Amino acid sequence: MEKIKLKKSLIEIAEKVNDQTTVEDIYNQLAFLLDIEESEEQERNGKIFTQKQVEKMSKKWLK
Repeated sequence: MEKIKLKKSLIEIAEKVNDQTTVEDIYNQLAFLLDIEESEEQERNGKIFTQKQVEKMSKKWLK
């Protein structure tokens, strides 16, 4: 994650923190944002699968 994007994400998360927020909640939110960023990067690089491809691969995995 880029430093600027990381800082922006941390600020957004910090603004949503309340008395019930745990460190685990913050970690999960940051991990979720990282997963989204990685998915978007994969999409930009053409590293995605169609529904048909996933169905075909899953049949092999589930045997």
